[in-house]
Amino acid sequence: MAPLRAGVIYGLIAALLTALISFRFLYLNPEETSEWVISVSEAFFPQLEAAAQFFLALLAAIQVRPVRFEPGVSYRSILLRDCTLAATVVAVIVGISLLIVVVLQATVFAEPIRDYARGAAPHIVSYVNESREELSEPPPPATVEQVVSGLQPPNVSDLGRSIFNLVLRALLLGTVGALVGILRGFLGSSGNSDTPETVKPAGDRE
Repeated sequence: MAPLRAGVIYGLIAALLTALISFRFLYLNPEETSEWVISVSEAFFPQLEAAAQFFLALLAAIQVRPVRFEPGVSYRSILLRDCTLAATVVAVIVGISLLIVVVLQATVFAEPIRDYARGAAPHIVSYVNESREELSEPPPPATVEQVVSGLQPPNVSDLGRSIFNLVLRALLLGTVGALVGILRGFLGSSGNSDTPETVKPAGDRE
């Protein structure tokens, strides 16, 4: 894939997964869902979201095949550029989707989130406190008020933090793409078919 195409495709997949996790309160009914499902979803969905974004940026960089070549520029450099670009595009698309999510959660869906928090908190507290009894050194018991506070919707003022996270995510995933490009360039020079000697500019191909 061309770098922009790879970045857009995997970025849209990551954005869709992000939206699915962020709007879980629309399809997880605390009254009809098991306590452990509610508790696990709140505890691990954010980590799952971050891991999926990282993995999809990695896949985008792996799928890249350079299509634009420049005279005098080595294939390694072009591969590094394109892998970095693909992973960065994934990060930017995810970041923009998160900005939209924050706005929607802070305005349109603020009340449904509060309703979800009030309904889910007792179930989460019950599951967590039951689980802590099995530990030799259990932490302090959780309270409904603590859980409700942690599940509250974001504020519009949180957009500033979301923009900062967008920049940070772009730097992080761009670095991941660059590392993939370096690794692919190194492996290519060791006998892979994508070596600089075997790749010609698009205008020279027949």
